Amino acid sequence: MAEEKRPSRQATTIHDISDDTLEVILLRVPSPVVLIRAAATCKPWRRVIGDAGFLCRFRRRNGPYVLGHHVYYSDYGGRTAFNPLPAAAAEIAIIGGISYRTSLDFPPSSSVLHDSCGGLLASSTIGSLEINVCCPWTLEQKLFVCPTTSACGAAGEFLCPTTVILGAFFLNDPDDTPNMSSFRILCVGLRECRHDGRKATVVQIQSIVYAATDNSWLQLGAMAVSDITQGGLFWRPSLELVGRAGGSICWCPERASNVVLHLDESSGEFSRFTLPGHARVRYNRMNLRVIGGDAGTVHLVRIAYDELEVLRYARGGSNGGKCVVERRIRVPQMAIDEQNWGRWYYFSDTEDAAAPWRIIVLCDIVECDDEYVWMFSADEMNIELQRVQKSMCRLGGRAFPYELPWTICVCL
Repeated sequence: MAEEKRPSRQATTIHDISDDTLEVILLRVPSPVVLIRAAATCKPWRRVIGDAGFLCRFRRRNGPYVLGHHVYYSDYGGRTAFNPLPAAAAEIAIIGGISYRTSLDFPPSSSVLHDSCGGLLASSTIGSLEINVCCPWTLEQKLFVCPTTSACGAAGEFLCPTTVILGAFFLNDPDDTPNMSSFRILCVGLRECRHDGRKATVVQIQSIVYAATDNSWLQLGAMAVSDITQGGLFWRPSLELVGRAGGSICWCPERASNVVLHLDESSGEFSRFTLPGHARVRYNRMNLRVIGGDAGTVHLVRIAYDELEVLRYARGGSNGGKCVVERRIRVPQMAIDEQNWGRWYYFSDTEDAAAPWRIIVLCDIVECDDEYVWMFSADEMNIELQRVQKSMCRLGGRAFPYELPWTICVCL
């Protein structure tokens, strides 16, 4: 009997795997750093990773990959430093030599860092209306001038208008990673119009949005703030940022210590609210912070001597738009020494404090060890106390997370 002839089997290759199957596999890759290797391996993998919707699905599943934090020290001449996060052993070979990819040597030196989103950073040039959005990874940057509208009075009525940039904030969706051609920036400016002596100075805060897709500007809200700000904006703006969370941005004016200026990111409209009274506390960025929020609600925390007060402000609603104390947290007793009357507490801007609902508080005791301070971190549920070196805690710094940019860009 003749032996039946079987058809020869052909070897299966990577090209026989469908894109849908490849995506299911690649979505389970542990980090974007490993995706870099995958995208550099072959064209089919690179095609799947380069799909417009793949990164959004990957970020929703795995979260952003933070390389480190750019820390801006306003008290150190506007210096910016990059503090990398420890990398996993398998990833050091890939990301260990990227120090030049995080350098900020190419933007203007006299800049104030305002925000970060994905692999992009937003800053403004001191003494001008110039906004700079850059990508340190690709050394790209886009410079544009923030326009202002003269809402101070009739033409010719006011002299010497001065405008300063208070902030430049990315508005892109968290699930979307913007690039240099798709970002949106919310610019906030403080405009001062000084009269020739017949009338008082008029100060107004304004919000305006820039869209890189069509290089357009959209004017949003404005509010007069002459009663809570000071003149001389060119030298020192009299509004201090106390935080951004849940679609809200808040500033604390120097002249009115219990007033908070609030900006709704979705509408660009400004409002103000008053903090619950405290007889002997004046507020600034060192003792008042925004820690969380959602649509129409802002959560803040303030230091009131040996207590942390968690505050909630809801526009309208059952409390009539008032700010109320939700709860009080006692400072850990270990950090309180009754023999040292010179202690004081302040918020510290560290990388850990950049996370939502998390704050870092330092207890600096005058007669204590000159090299160490007490530090405790707090979130919604826990307080952790530790003793740290003063060199680890610098005032005036703001930490901005820096993520690995869109992975496929690394391979091109």
